[in-house]
Amino acid sequence: MSLNVTNVTMRLIDGDPEGIRLCYVEGKSLVMVIVPRDRLTQAKHLPDLPKRGVYFLLDEDHGNLARVYAGQTLQGVVRLDAHKAKKDFWNKAVMFLDTESNIDRDVVDGLEAKEIEYIRNHGSYETDNIEKPKPYVSPYKEGTVDGLHEDILFRMKAMGFDLDRQEREPVAIGLTFHTKRNKIKAYGTYDETTGQFTVLSGSQVDLTHPIIKNRKAELFRAERFSGMTGVVELNGDLRFSSPSSAAVFCLGGSVNGWVEWFDDQGRTLNDVYRTTQPEA
Repeated sequence: MSLNVTNVTMRLIDGDPEGIRLCYVEGKSLVMVIVPRDRLTQAKHLPDLPKRGVYFLLDEDHGNLARVYAGQTLQGVVRLDAHKAKKDFWNKAVMFLDTESNIDRDVVDGLEAKEIEYIRNHGSYETDNIEKPKPYVSPYKEGTVDGLHEDILFRMKAMGFDLDRQEREPVAIGLTFHTKRNKIKAYGTYDETTGQFTVLSGSQVDLTHPIIKNRKAELFRAERFSGMTGVVELNGDLRFSSPSSAAVFCLGGSVNGWVEWFDDQGRTLNDVYRTTQPEA
């Protein structure tokens, strides 16, 4: 009996399994780099990392993906600086990098388009990729793109980030969830049909947070605030595209809405809608 074995090597930076990880597959030049958001500065100083490839930004909690964004980089890990400044939802980035001699710009463009198309059509997570790029890929390079894509899916799954996983959602009607952090109290409801989360009137938000500052003018025009500065209450309901975007709006920072919103029994949104409940 012969076995088909794939040799995977993983390097743990500082010996920390929750920190930066590098993943290599025997016979392949592509390097997988897993970067927690709070380790980005350290990751930028890692030596000899290639700079060309694609990446995923993940709102991830123990393998559960709530939100995914895909993009490309010609700058390596440094590309994540812009996303740390402008995108609050992600807590982990997964990059697939190679050298210019092994992966040219046309292949990078084609691979990015393929990953965006994939995450838009697979899994039960949300995605921030609205536009669908359609670059021209030479027929001579399509096989290279397909091979890299399959390698990426294999490594993502092997490292616990399954882009295909569908979460089973039990029905729960009329539940109100709450969250409390940094003296902020907020309440809301989740619509499992649309995936939207509504922050209810009476919830508190901090107007000094940069994310809320960006929407202050809009919300003042709608007369949604009972005050003008500091911590204020909403005068009306606000609907968001996801539990995470609602939690970020109320709490600020990089938070996972699936574990920030609790019902009256202390269950998280993830417990209620994503965890398979045992039969009685």
